[in-house]
Amino acid sequence: MDGKSLLCLILYSLIESQRNSLRTMEDIFNSSAFKFLFNLDSTKKVKYNSISERLSVIKINFFKKTYELIYSQFSKYYTEKEIENLHLIRVDSTMVAEAANKLKKGMNIGRKKDGKKQVKYTIAYDGKYPCMSELFTEKNYLSEDLAIPKIVYQYAEKNTNSVFLFDRGVTKRQVYCNLNQKSTFFVTRLRDQFRYRVINQTEDGQNRPVGTLELISDQVIQLSVPNSNKFLEDQFRLITSINPKTKITYYFLTNLFDLKVEEILAYYKKRWDIEVFFRFLKQELNFSHITSTSENGMMVLMYMTMIASMLVLTYKRINKVGYKTAVRRISFELNEFIIKLIVKECGGDPSLVFR
Repeated sequence: MDGKSLLCLILYSLIESQRNSLRTMEDIFNSSAFKFLFNLDSTKKVKYNSISERLSVIKINFFKKTYELIYSQFSKYYTEKEIENLHLIRVDSTMVAEAANKLKKGMNIGRKKDGKKQVKYTIAYDGKYPCMSELFTEKNYLSEDLAIPKIVYQYAEKNTNSVFLFDRGVTKRQVYCNLNQKSTFFVTRLRDQFRYRVINQTEDGQNRPVGTLELISDQVIQLSVPNSNKFLEDQFRLITSINPKTKITYYFLTNLFDLKVEEILAYYKKRWDIEVFFRFLKQELNFSHITSTSENGMMVLMYMTMIASMLVLTYKRINKVGYKTAVRRISFELNEFIIKLIVKECGGDPSLVFR
């Protein structure tokens, strides 16, 4: 099976099957409708184990380049207003588990009772499409202090005007310093217990409303060196606010000094978009299930899932429908398209049926 056929098979399977698997892909490839749609040899058959073997050895770069090409093409159709928000890059990770005896490479993280290993997907999302993704199987990348910065650094090299939004999983002070020294802008939240010293009090918030929160202070600070009485040289902006209803205090850290407090908090609020995107991937595109258990195969499926997500997100956006409706309608319209082709191939007039 060549790369083009495998690409078409995975993409078709992700849209047509809510729980894709190797056996599902076997049945789809061997169906007359699939072969007719993609002009494949009608006599050719495949078995699920041959698909598995192909996934484990096929060149990743073909799928990565396809994903990057489709993202660049789709991004051209942003509106001017959307382009203004394109520089906000949400970065987060999600874990997926599989039986340890099936998963060749993965992380053992206290899951001995259920006998499973996990892999980690870290994704950058620009608010419309996934713009970068990475698979991690080594246990050291369980730490977000390694996984998220790797994505951020890679993306920042190509897009120097981006602002990265990530949550409290990134905790190492040195990560913030590295980003600052590379002139890479970010907005994040800090956990409750951390030491710092104030360089300058920009504003005493006096509990003035900022969205749903109240501002306590806007300060320029230096973070402490871990296990030391010293402080790091890098200066950051710390915005402290409180939820007047729950009385929970929030600490926002950034290296953006020229924006208003309201803008910084609005930026961080957009980080939630990637949580919604992960839920869509897992519920509608089977991202919570590992179809191939080889590292190579998992990377292929990752890129193909990102491609499928872009198609669904584009359809959703154009037709102004929800995620579930978009996936369902794409499936219906694809099957209608196949029927039209078959009717036309047989000398009939599809317009007599589809008006």
